[in-house]
Amino acid sequence: MKKNEKIISPFDLISFLVFIPVMLLYLLASASQTLADTVNSGVSQQFRKIMASFGEFFPFSLFEVFVFFLPLILFLIIYVGIKRFSSLKGGIRFLINLLALVLLIYSGHILALGIGYKTTPIAEKMELPETSVTAENLKEVMISLCDEVNSLADTVPRNQSGVFEPEYSYSEISEKILASYSTLESKYGFAEGFYSTAKGVKAGNLMSYLGISGIYTYITGEANVNTAFPAYDTIFTAAHEMSHQRGVLREDEANFTAYLLTSTSPDPSIRYSAALSMYGYIASALYRTDREAYIEVARGLSESAITDIRASNAVIEKYGDTVIADISEWVNDLYLESNGTDGVVSYSQVVTLTVAYFEKNK
Repeated sequence: MKKNEKIISPFDLISFLVFIPVMLLYLLASASQTLADTVNSGVSQQFRKIMASFGEFFPFSLFEVFVFFLPLILFLIIYVGIKRFSSLKGGIRFLINLLALVLLIYSGHILALGIGYKTTPIAEKMELPETSVTAENLKEVMISLCDEVNSLADTVPRNQSGVFEPEYSYSEISEKILASYSTLESKYGFAEGFYSTAKGVKAGNLMSYLGISGIYTYITGEANVNTAFPAYDTIFTAAHEMSHQRGVLREDEANFTAYLLTSTSPDPSIRYSAALSMYGYIASALYRTDREAYIEVARGLSESAITDIRASNAVIEKYGDTVIADISEWVNDLYLESNGTDGVVSYSQVVTLTVAYFEKNK
């Protein structure tokens, strides 16, 4: 390290100057849903849009590339750190540089994601009725979804094994999903949308071992989808992650938005994915509430749909019961709880929103 080299670099200073106002904005937004809504649909949405535009330059998943090179990146950081600590001043500067980098990444996280957790709940935006989830209304919704699944199951394309397999690329799936977004934007006051495509991650096995079906990474701006799962799962997951990409951060709300986006599509394959995916959530809830009612409805499900469910369960059984998956779920749970949600339990809370939605639209 040169003698005249300052301990705090311009990069460090910029990082600290960005972090302070972003954290102040976050604290204010945490105290005001109105402010959180304004920021999330304004500055935060533009930031997410810029990052998504950057990711669109690449036909492959930057997130996947980053994960591949992560061990090398960590090695280089440790190596540089050891070299810098050859002198006290160099070591101090390295730690400040590292802190500045962490604060800059965290500032971006707060702007892209954190404030979105403080917004007005989607149930209020859509004026959904306050509905108690009972065996009766769960059965009613499950029957409705079962009928929808059955009406579509034998009309969608299937492979030789009888598993649903549409001939769409992820960019085509994304365009079909986004075609429904403008409706949510105008009807329910969702943040202004933008063009982007979901990306299939080739290393789906790794994501499966981690128990991840999809992930939105603000740094690369990408909605990433685990390709190891069958098509009806990946289409719904794409809609879920693209909802995150547009500022719908709570997991139950992203699941519900994914259902709204896919269930209102004119494309039968997209609607089939919506109906079968939500059928799974509602069926699980009814099974826990009234097993006899669940069995009564489940008996009427199409054999073609059952084939798709079995294909999905096969992936879960193959990769799900591992120590790595348990650790991954614990980390995800911790992250979600740190943002003021109920952790991984919040994924299944989509049931309450869906029941209320069906009640409103009877």
